[in-house]
Amino acid sequence: MAQIISLFVDTAAQIGESPRRVKCISLDNLSTVTTAAWINPALLVYGVSLLPTDIIDMVYSYNAQSNSGTYGEFLVAISNGVVTLSQQVNSGNVLLPVVNNHIAVFNGTSGQIKDGASTAINLGNLQAGASGTAGTVASFPATAANGSLILAAVNAGGAFNTTISNSVMGQASVISIPDPGAATAKFLLDSGVQSMAAGSRLTLAKVNGTEAANAVTTVNGNAGVITTSALTTAAGASYAITWTNTAISASSSILLSLMGGTNTVKNMQFQATAGSGTSTLTIYNTDPAAALNGTVLIGYAVL
Repeated sequence: MAQIISLFVDTAAQIGESPRRVKCISLDNLSTVTTAAWINPALLVYGVSLLPTDIIDMVYSYNAQSNSGTYGEFLVAISNGVVTLSQQVNSGNVLLPVVNNHIAVFNGTSGQIKDGASTAINLGNLQAGASGTAGTVASFPATAANGSLILAAVNAGGAFNTTISNSVMGQASVISIPDPGAATAKFLLDSGVQSMAAGSRLTLAKVNGTEAANAVTTVNGNAGVITTSALTTAAGASYAITWTNTAISASSSILLSLMGGTNTVKNMQFQATAGSGTSTLTIYNTDPAAALNGTVLIGYAVL
């Protein structure tokens, strides 16, 4: 049963005119008043009938205590004696319902706006915050309660902008930020001054060689220590490790020195071949009789 407080159809000034402006106040909400047959029972009570040309000025969701509600214009459709109301929306009006704090987008090309649940496109720049007012850009994953990716600026110590951009790409790529295992961390850079906290480490898996265990590389800026797996390289044989350090380029000089380890054979030679961000380190067992028998620690510096 429709909850109608008042309904006026034939006011004196518009008798015989079309379209008529019908006045209505209802306790029902927007979803209810736009349901088919909502107003039909009310017509019997008020002894009036609606016409398909009528326009209803309605205050819905009316609160009698505060004497307030939401205003809307409604059009009348009548099919087989069933009346259905639809909210009138002119160009430039808002398509309801909307959600608080959501971005609005255009609905088609009529000028009407709607809630921005779809993709919002801006052909210029987007800005979060302003000078002196913080702003962040947050992206959420599809699963609820699984965090978000936030792009947030902090004080740069001056009017210095930081731009993040891609290089020329040869393919579509998804670049993931690995878990640092700590609450704060920094990216490694391929130029400039590395600012890493004392004791920071980058652990890399061995990508070639014949040993079962992995070699690891400990990096602190442009220098560090390579710890091999437990080597069993035979006398006169060699063992190669490819390791990564963003400070390495094809023109880099790499200094190597034996730092220790569990291996007791000391007759070894080292050769590092520099590449772009990587180096191949070859360990030559120059002992004529004994095989390498443990880990080897090799210090390095990239110049």
